[in-house]
Amino acid sequence: MHAQEIDIEIRRAGIGEIMDLRHAVLRPGLPRATTMFDGDNDPQTRHYGAFAGSVNVGCVSFMLRPWDDEPAFQLRGMATAPQWQRRGAGAKLLAFAEDDIARNTDLTTLWCNARVEAVSFYEKFGWQVASEQFFIPGVGPHHKMLRQLSANSRR
Repeated sequence: MHAQEIDIEIRRAGIGEIMDLRHAVLRPGLPRATTMFDGDNDPQTRHYGAFAGSVNVGCVSFMLRPWDDEPAFQLRGMATAPQWQRRGAGAKLLAFAEDDIARNTDLTTLWCNARVEAVSFYEKFGWQVASEQFFIPGVGPHHKMLRQLSANSRR
C-alpha cells in the first residue's frame, strides 16, 4: 500500500466536485459539455468521489436506469486520475459506492456500459459481461456489464 492511499477519503460528492476529473480522464480533447450526462442533476443520482486532501482523484456516478424493465442503477463516469490508477483508489471507490447503495436503497441490480479496457477491473469485483461488444461513437468499444448486490449486505 502506498503511503498516499491512507489519506484518501471516499464519500458521496456533488457533481461539481467530480466534473473536472471526469472530463480530464474520460473525455480528453472533447468539449466539456460531453462530460455532463443526462441524469447528473437528478436528485436520485448518487455521485461518489475519492479525495486526496481537497483534490478529487476518483469519481463514479450511479443513475436510476432500468435493466430489463426492472429498477436498477447504472454506473456512469467512473474515472481515476492517472497517477492514482492501479493503486487501489478505484477499487475502494467502487466498493464504497456499492456498499452505500446496498445499505441505503432497495435496489440490488447495477449495470454499466464498460469500456473494453475496463472490463477486467469490473470483473474483479463481481461484475459480469452481459452483452456482445458494441461501439459508442466518440468514446470507443464497450460491453454491458451487470452486478447483483447481495441482499444480505444490508444492515
